[in-house]
Amino acid sequence: MGAILARRRSGGGTIGRTADSVTRTAGFSPWFVHAPDLADERPSLPGQIEEPGNTANAQGTRAGRNMNYQRHIDGIRALAVLAVVAYHAGPGLLPGGFLGVDVFFAISGFVVTAALSQHRDERLGPFLAGFYKRRLTRIVPAALAVLALSCVAWVLLIPRSWLGAEAERVAMFAFAGLANVALTTQADTYFSPRAEFSPFTHTWSLGVEEQFYLAAPFLVFLALRSRRFAIPLLGAASLASLALCAAWTQTDPTRAFYGIASRFWELAAGVLWYLCVWHQRPAAGAPLHRRAWGIAGALLLGAAAFFANQRTAPFPWAGAAIAGALLLIGWPGARPQGVAAVLSSAPLQWAGLRSYGLYLWHWPIFVMMRWTWGMESALAIASAIALSLLAAAASYRFVEQPLRRSEPWRRLPALVATPCMITATAAVAFGAHTLFEQRHRLSLSEVERHAVDWYAEHHDPTLRAPACGLAGPRYRNLPGQFVVEHLPCPPEATGATAGRRLYVLGDSHATMLLPMLQRLAVGESVHVVTHQVPGCQYVNLREPMSSEQPTRCSKEARIALDEVLAQARPGDVALLSSLRLPRFGNQWAFGDSAPVIAQHFSGAQAAARERYVVESDAWIKPLVDRGLHVVLFAPAPIFRAPAFRCVDPWTARNPICSNGLTERREEEIAFRAPILQALEAIRARHPAQRVSIFDPFDALCPDAWCTAITASRQPLYFDGDHLSRFGNERIYPAFLAHWRTLAPAPVPPGGEPVLSALGATQRTRRAADGRS
Repeated sequence: MGAILARRRSGGGTIGRTADSVTRTAGFSPWFVHAPDLADERPSLPGQIEEPGNTANAQGTRAGRNMNYQRHIDGIRALAVLAVVAYHAGPGLLPGGFLGVDVFFAISGFVVTAALSQHRDERLGPFLAGFYKRRLTRIVPAALAVLALSCVAWVLLIPRSWLGAEAERVAMFAFAGLANVALTTQADTYFSPRAEFSPFTHTWSLGVEEQFYLAAPFLVFLALRSRRFAIPLLGAASLASLALCAAWTQTDPTRAFYGIASRFWELAAGVLWYLCVWHQRPAAGAPLHRRAWGIAGALLLGAAAFFANQRTAPFPWAGAAIAGALLLIGWPGARPQGVAAVLSSAPLQWAGLRSYGLYLWHWPIFVMMRWTWGMESALAIASAIALSLLAAAASYRFVEQPLRRSEPWRRLPALVATPCMITATAAVAFGAHTLFEQRHRLSLSEVERHAVDWYAEHHDPTLRAPACGLAGPRYRNLPGQFVVEHLPCPPEATGATAGRRLYVLGDSHATMLLPMLQRLAVGESVHVVTHQVPGCQYVNLREPMSSEQPTRCSKEARIALDEVLAQARPGDVALLSSLRLPRFGNQWAFGDSAPVIAQHFSGAQAAARERYVVESDAWIKPLVDRGLHVVLFAPAPIFRAPAFRCVDPWTARNPICSNGLTERREEEIAFRAPILQALEAIRARHPAQRVSIFDPFDALCPDAWCTAITASRQPLYFDGDHLSRFGNERIYPAFLAHWRTLAPAPVPPGGEPVLSALGATQRTRRAADGRS
């Protein structure tokens, strides 16, 4: 996040005049004179800290060279990063604290443009090469350290889950400076739980900056030579970006938040502030006038920090944050008084100089705390902040500074240094990719070490190898849904279920049954087609599916239903599996169960269930009329804690696990009773023997206490309501028995059961080959 400033070169043109000559001629401080140990670190800008005309310390001494260091800009950086940290520690602490990143963008554009202006006499090639060397030297060492350690901690301690599903992809994009692109293409916003549980989400802002600086140096180079053309061009691009930001905030908030097109104007504002305000001789101005603008800037930042919210991110409050930051940066020639004097205080200076490291380190520390100890208590929050400050201090001292202060590195030509940085980044990225690929071997988590029992996508180890090469899952996508097909081997002998197809419709509670469905496909020669509409129910009796007021979910469920009706034949089976009980929580948070229970048993909810039973006709009757047998999957036990987050020693004490992984059987039976009654009502609305209910409850909870983890540490559940692969194995015998009771497929006059097209084709082929 922090910008880089280049060390001033002594010779060349007007800017190369000595401090003495400039001071004698113009009566103001020299432009961009740096102490050697402050190069590329602090915002030294044209303008003075002392009163205009005071040149006592401008005679080439160290004090004179430090005189142009604009201390208050580091103070603004400190406020920005502390606002971000406060927001991430608890959004209620500072609702608009996330706008600190916007402040960083404006400061970065301003200070980097100031640094580039020191090299205005260079040709384009050296101008660009030097900039990218300085830029990479500034950001790469700390960024690689954070990414590398975060990847190691992630692989060792955190098991794979839906909650962290996007983290590794974002990490790999982050190495290329494209984390914001990866985040833009996923459905989750910056404020979603999955963003909060990925240690790499915060790298989006580095991606925005680096993409901006692919073009900005060219514009600055041109502006330093032809202001009449470059500044209007940059201004027009900024206005277009601002318009996109305003529009996308309403229509596509994820793209508005992460996209370079909608963030360009924020960095460009800093560039334009320097080019239009600072890139001239400083004027003294009235102290009261300057102080008033500083107060206005502080008020704008304060208003943005306290009144902005997720619904208005980034526009319009980002505009207030950017304007406030620029007003606090101020004008050349102003002395540090009022707000600027406060910003120049020692504590803010300390935090400002370490702001880049604090931004980088605090987020993965907070995320790992959420996964392990939790971030709910004041002690946990204070501990996470303290660890972040320590990490930032250590990073500044041992990671950021050594290379930037290295004289051999400074002498190294940019055309050599830049490829070295890129090679180092590629090497660490390759190491991270290898870590992710070997997670199952390296992880310390019990979930990963016994992944075959935990994850529903794992192959059943007790399942015999299929007899033909066609058996196994095949994946494809339909609009808004995910389709998995288990293709069977042709049956060696005809039987009651041979050749029948099973269509599974539902949400994630459909795909959680994949291990059971795979076993059925292989063992019973059943062609299984599973349609999952992520996040959308299929007759779950908790939410409406009325076709009169179609929603995204109902539209995508209709697509799935239409495909099933187009492919199915009489005698096939449709299994409807959705989450039909209200959750007490989810993978990231569990709350008070009392309101959930009260709502579930309320009169209003009972009346709604009656309506949903009637509505179900529109989704079940077409299947029954097509000749399919419909099986309704009854509710399994539900738990108040996600099992996968509560089995490792470093996560077991997380507050999310406080409710434990056991529930009383009698309470579970009472809780699901209203849903069972509704399912019975649905069955009664259709012809006898065409709709049935499969109930997995007794297989999963045979004793007085229902458990998510067996006494032998085998998981029946992955989280609070999704079955594990071992849980699938537990219910398969009961489902197979239910399957075999269903009415057989219709038999044509020839006497042979109707086979699927695939089964018939393969059977004919096998006979022709002499293998049947």
